[in-house]
This record gives sequence, C-alpha cells and structure tokens, in this order.
Amino acid sequence: MQFVKERLGKWITAAIILVVGILCIVAGAIMAGEQGDPTDAVNAISVVLGIVLIIVGALSLVLAIVAGVLAKKGFASVAIPGAVLLALGISMVVAKYAYGLINLLLIVIPYLLLCIGAVILADAIFTFVLAIKAKAVKSALVAFIVAVVIAAVAITLGALCIGDDPVIKYSAQLIVFGIMVCLVACLQVLLTFVKLPDTVVAVVTVEKKDEAKEEKEDK
Repeated sequence: MQFVKERLGKWITAAIILVVGILCIVAGAIMAGEQGDPTDAVNAISVVLGIVLIIVGALSLVLAIVAGVLAKKGFASVAIPGAVLLALGISMVVAKYAYGLINLLLIVIPYLLLCIGAVILADAIFTFVLAIKAKAVKSALVAFIVAVVIAAVAITLGALCIGDDPVIKYSAQLIVFGIMVCLVACLQVLLTFVKLPDTVVAVVTVEKKDEAKEEKEDK
C-alpha cells in the first residue's frame, strides 16, 4: 500500500501524458488519412490538459488559503501560482488552444534539430582534430562516429520537416510527437519500478617512478 501511495501521483501524471500522446497520434492519423475531422481529437487535448490544470490549480489555491487562515497570515503570494494554474486551465478548456501550442512546438523543433545538429557536428570535428594532434585517434574514433551519426540524423530530420510542403508531412510529425510523448509516459511509469544505476566516476592517478633516477640514488 505504501508503494502505491508513494507512486500514485507519478502514475496519474504518466496516464495524463499518455492520453495526450494518444490523442496526438489519433489527430495525426486522421490528418494523414484525410478521412474524418480531427477537431474532436484536437479539442480533447485541450480539455484533458485544461481539466488537469484546473484540478491542480484549485487544490493549490485552497491549500494556500487554508494555510494562510490557520497561520493568520496573508496568503496572496502563496496562492497566486495556484490562481494562475486555475486561470490557464479554465482558458484552455474554453478557448481550446493546447493544440496551437503543440503546433508551435512542431514548428520550432525542426530548426532546433538543425542548429543543435550543426553544433554537435562542429564539436565532433573540433574534438577529433585535437585527438589527431594528440595522436589519440583510436580512443576518439568511436565517440566521433557516434557524434557524427547523431548530428547527421538531427540535421536530416530538421531539413525534412522545414518548408511549406515538407518531405515529412505535418501529420507524420504530429504522429511522431505523439509516439515520443507516449514513450515518455511509459518511461516515467517504468522508473517507478526500476531504479536507475548510480554512475560513479573514479579517477585514479598512477605515479611511475623514474627507474634511472632510482638507480642513481642507489649508487
């Protein structure tokens, strides 16, 4: 029972994220098939996120007010964040603009991929040149290849998603975004059962004695 109590909040959050991801996939699939109207799935995203914000904001607001009354102190500074969340939730349910935020994100992501990929590629080349000068090509080769592959994939995906008529259509981008959101939700649930191993980095310095110097000292 204690196990469930400690992880219930994360499970609920993951379930909400999963629902949003599934709705994105459904909307993208409807757009790709050009059959039916994706409006219901699109509006459902706003409704789900809006209801969540309303619940969280209302609870936060009530708790802040109760705490302030019990402590006989002003509660405005503590209650404002809850009020903001409540306002965002109500506006999202009424105006249904969550899909617009996702759309904006999908517009920005290709340019992020291009810029980040270019930076990774430039850094990989620079690091590899330093490795060549230091005559440590073998130790740096694997990292260089991995970095180049990641950079190439990021730049390619970014380039294919840019333009008025991109190679990777908007519907496909929305489906991929939904899949990534679903994976994030699944990963969040998985991490409540499996603990990631702690990474310990140990730096060991080995001092080598100068044998020639030792011989001189012995003489």
